[in-house]
This record gives sequence, structure tokens and C-alpha cells, in this order.
Amino acid sequence: MANPNISPFEDEMKQRFEALVAWALENWPDKTHPLNQSDFDKIRKDLATLAEGGADIGERNAEIPEPSENGPQYVNSNPAPWP
Repeated sequence: MANPNISPFEDEMKQRFEALVAWALENWPDKTHPLNQSDFDKIRKDLATLAEGGADIGERNAEIPEPSENGPQYVNSNPAPWP
């Protein structure tokens, strides 16, 4: 049952993310170093901030010129090493 205190978007995003986490936990190829639910805690927090509208994405993106203005085609805003 959906939580009445969150938007339909936030509810669906959470459901889809948890389905992705379940898939990742089940299919993680390195069985000697398995993933844990807690490995996704920071992402859950970041997604909650996004869904609540608390992320300042528009202001951050406004600082970067569009590709048509000689800006980059892609901006990696959160680089992370691949496991």
C-alpha cells in the first residue's frame, strides 16, 4: 500500500529503486564479496532528497553552458570508480 505522505512519483521511484536493489543483490557476480542492503543507503538518501525537491539541480545545471553554447556534451557530476 502506498504511503499517503509521499507523492506518487516518490512512491514509484522508491518501488523501482528497491526492485533494482533486489536484482543487484541477487545477481552480483562477486560472491566472495556480496553486496548488502546497507551498500545502497547513501543512494536511498540522495533519491529521497531528489524526490522531495531538495536537490539544487537546476541551479547547478544553470552554471554549465549548453552544448550549443560551446559547453560540454556530458558532465559527470558524481564520478565513482567501478567495482
